[in-house]
Amino acid sequence: MKLIQGDCLEVMKTLPDNSVDAVVTDPPYSSGARQTNQLRARKGMLRSEKWKEEWFGTDNLSSYGFMFFMRGLLLSTFEKCKPGAHLYIFIDWRNYPLLSGVLESAGWRINNMIVWDKEIFGMGANYRNQHELIVFCSKGAPKKSYRHDVPNVIGSKRIRQVTHPTEKPIDLINTFLSVSTQEGDTVLDPFMGSGTTGAACVQAKRHFIGIEIDPTYFDIATRRIEDTDPLFQAVGA
Repeated sequence: MKLIQGDCLEVMKTLPDNSVDAVVTDPPYSSGARQTNQLRARKGMLRSEKWKEEWFGTDNLSSYGFMFFMRGLLLSTFEKCKPGAHLYIFIDWRNYPLLSGVLESAGWRINNMIVWDKEIFGMGANYRNQHELIVFCSKGAPKKSYRHDVPNVIGSKRIRQVTHPTEKPIDLINTFLSVSTQEGDTVLDPFMGSGTTGAACVQAKRHFIGIEIDPTYFDIATRRIEDTDPLFQAVGA
């Protein structure tokens, strides 16, 4: 395990090229409003009462800002991944078209769109939100998958948000790891958050590189992973 506190765009420069087997990440969506000029006024993503005043970096970018930031990150991620490596990146319906274009412009091959069915509906007016999207990509032709029994609609109950406003269920991340990696592979998450991907990697015996810019969430992720893997390496950047 290697956890690094710092700006992912800067930290990525220090990682060796062609060294990562898979990427599983959940970037800030910057999609709390339907129009670009509403984003900053509405503080980015729509969230529940508990998190309404919470803000984290890049969560209130304009559409162009989001695309510029993500393209830089995805170009760097492409360099760090091995040929055929799989990439899973969460997004919502508003910015899915933008992200798809950015992924292709950065060299990634889009293989599928996965739908995460949260099994419990959340915010919304007319049709309450019950899903998120995950773009499934690869660096060139995808390497073989290790499972062939997983559909592109995956049911996994949304967890109660306690430590992070967008925390994902660990069983959902474990599904991705079981399809795209095997024991000993290296998994990267440039937006580590509360450390769900890292905790999943501990369970699945994968090597993990996690990057998080926010010191509060970095500490939360560090404690969480330390509880399951005392041999990890945390680095303050």
